[in-house]
Amino acid sequence: MRGALPLQLVEVQFLAGERVAYDTGARENEVWQQIWVIDGTIEVTLGNVAWRLDTGDCLAMRLDQPIGFHNPTPATARYLVGLVTLPFVAARRTP
Repeated sequence: MRGALPLQLVEVQFLAGERVAYDTGARENEVWQQIWVIDGTIEVTLGNVAWRLDTGDCLAMRLDQPIGFHNPTPATARYLVGLVTLPFVAARRTP
């Protein structure tokens, strides 16, 4: 990833009742994810551990296990996902 930025940000509109799962596991590079709920409620499951996040809540985790998201409410939820891949090697600038 030489020269690439280490941080990716994505805003998600998560529909009422929606579920999504990702079968993540061991990776060559370490990937960390942080979720910040802007509006609404989501449930996040990483491996066998689950969290319920409401507006204003934030959760950080290493992505090395299967992860699932669920919106258990009748309203759309909005959240921001930040992903960082390590190790990050910044491109060197030459004069």
